[in-house]
Amino acid sequence: MSRGHQRRLLPAYLATGAGGAPLPTTLDTLTALRASGLPLAAYHTPVHHRVVELVTDGSLTAVEIAAYLGLPASVGLMLAEQLVSDGLLKASVPVPDALAPSRAGRPSMQLMEEVLSGLQSLRVA
Repeated sequence: MSRGHQRRLLPAYLATGAGGAPLPTTLDTLTALRASGLPLAAYHTPVHHRVVELVTDGSLTAVEIAAYLGLPASVGLMLAEQLVSDGLLKASVPVPDALAPSRAGRPSMQLMEEVLSGLQSLRVA
């Protein structure tokens, strides 16, 4: 092992500090997360503190948070779930560009072309 790379001494799932059953997952790996501004409690781990620090000035997805922390995506998702349930993070589902309304309040041209293509393929089949 090289000097620059340190091996993790504890399993990654211990970063969550969870001792009981995992929370049911309501977040997607691409859910945008941002800090709510509430203070962390004494029982939050240093990893929880780091997650909140990462999203204090903006938003990141659970996968991005896991990557910044060098943890598996599933652990990043679990950390995000814990912090959302504690009210420390706010979550919002990203809207794909094609589904975002245009300035006139109409669906985008890209979405309309995809719908037309799908309808034409149904007619041919």
